[in-house]
Amino acid sequence: MGLKGNIASSVYRRSVRDDLGEVSLDSRMLTLLMQLNGEKNTAELAGELGLTLSDIRDVLIRLDHLGLIEEVVSSVPTLSGDFYPFLADQLSKAMGPMAEILLEDLLQEMALERESIPLTRAAELVDALAREIPRDEKRAEFQQVLLSKLKNF
Repeated sequence: MGLKGNIASSVYRRSVRDDLGEVSLDSRMLTLLMQLNGEKNTAELAGELGLTLSDIRDVLIRLDHLGLIEEVVSSVPTLSGDFYPFLADQLSKAMGPMAEILLEDLLQEMALERESIPLTRAAELVDALAREIPRDEKRAEFQQVLLSKLKNF
């Protein structure tokens, strides 16, 4: 199961097994298990339940060991490997050396990984980055170049 690394975008659902027998669940396990519907990612669940991702990971590991959950493997298309370097380069041209730090911070805030940015969230990422570019002409140029690149995906 994918419980190593960044689990923020991982999605899980309850798994029903006939050979399970009796299991004992604490309140956090039961609460999380009831919320796992195969649609919400762990970052959303953590926010709703007031838990940290570390707390969620611990509970998910215990539920996984009991065979009560399974990861939902999504076929959401992601941007190719050359998109992130292109994005970082264009942002550096628009705002200078702080671009890489801003980009990493925003990826973390949006619970995205540089090597697997979902195509469905690319415009949101570009828009959020553009809002951080102080000069209007640089911002417009950045958006135009990135949106043109995204049309090719």
